[in-house]
Amino acid sequence: MPAEAPIDFDQLCILLAQKVPGLSPQLARAATLIEPNVEDFALLPLRELASRFGLPIATFSRLARALDFDSFAALRRVCANQLRQPGGFSQRVGMLGTPGNGTPSDSERIGSSLLGHLQSMFTRCGDDELDAAARLLHSARRIHPFAARSGVALAHTFCYIAQLFDDRIVPIYGIGDTLNDGLRHVGPEDVVLAMTFDPYTRPVVEGLYCAHERGARIIYLTDSPLAPGHELADVLLVAPVEIPSFFHSFAAPMAMLDALLLRWYRLAGAEAFNRLATSDAQLKRARAFVRAAPPRGGRLEHKHADEAGD
Repeated sequence: MPAEAPIDFDQLCILLAQKVPGLSPQLARAATLIEPNVEDFALLPLRELASRFGLPIATFSRLARALDFDSFAALRRVCANQLRQPGGFSQRVGMLGTPGNGTPSDSERIGSSLLGHLQSMFTRCGDDELDAAARLLHSARRIHPFAARSGVALAHTFCYIAQLFDDRIVPIYGIGDTLNDGLRHVGPEDVVLAMTFDPYTRPVVEGLYCAHERGARIIYLTDSPLAPGHELADVLLVAPVEIPSFFHSFAAPMAMLDALLLRWYRLAGAEAFNRLATSDAQLKRARAFVRAAPPRGGRLEHKHADEAGD
């Protein structure tokens, strides 16, 4: 195939499925890296790409030719175009294939993809970014986790954990189509922690511009350094979400938030520990959790709110 011939990422994935069984072990390994690491293939210099995955530079040039490209640059263009084009959920189903006949199962493919995400994520997003984000959170007047649609699950979990040791959390979820209304009072002393992933939610991206215009500091958790609005972020945290399924996974973004929360907690020092102890005491009084099921035929005891404390 000429390097200039049109091909999209879906076609590339189909081509990979056809070609991989006939490739040498080294080329096959390089080929299986493309789908879960499309950003790396699109953005990293070839020398850095080879170093990251522990393969010779020549392997990637040979892989491009094995996939009928004239050069690795042509393969890179397909990956770069994939980052710029949103894919529909139904379109992703068409490229999944059917497990069996010696190919990995769906769960094996998803597990392998997630393992790769978690192993590579903190290499790409280093300590400097997490430290900068933690400092912004620590010094903020108010902290606004900002998300919509599936991202609300991430934002809510972040809020739940953060509120164990800090009381400046004001989530903005946009209930009743009011997402950007929550930004009307933000200012330079506030931090907006925005979260959206491909396909990027329009109100969240629009909210980034609104928050930026009002002078708020922005921590942007997303899946690509080219995500819409990336240029507005004070700190950009990139966590991959693509897995071999019709919907993405939040395993890597949640791990990123876990790391951020711990750094912020350590930065907050003794005050954060004292607040955490207070939260423990309140939850214990409220009997919020159980560690065992009741005896068969029995029921868990329940205290009314006026008996449970705070």
